Amino acid sequence: MEIKHEIEEKNLYFIKIVSDSMMPLLRVNNIYTVSAADLSSIKRFDVILFWYRGEPTAHFYWGPNLLSKEKSFITKSLKEASQCDEPTDNLLFLGLVNIKVSLFHKFIFLLRYFF
Repeated sequence: MEIKHEIEEKNLYFIKIVSDSMMPLLRVNNIYTVSAADLSSIKRFDVILFWYRGEPTAHFYWGPNLLSKEKSFITKSLKEASQCDEPTDNLLFLGLVNIKVSLFHKFIFLLRYFF
């Protein structure tokens, strides 16, 4: 977990987006910064970086996984807004992507979520 150590030490990390799962909020081939954060301070619609299926992934934080005794959290992408990602262990949280999610993007997400 070299990425996590770098984020914690420097409080800054650069990621290049390689998939369209968060379009139009995070654009493919754009570079974004990630800063260290405590998972307990993260709220719904914050974009977080975490390990998912063996790769660093940036999706919306949706909340703690209340259906499990193990400490994990739920995330969602813009592309598959009506589905949650698989629960992710809290230890796989890497940091907060430094992007402000506008009301417009939240509205787009909710439209995709319900329709």
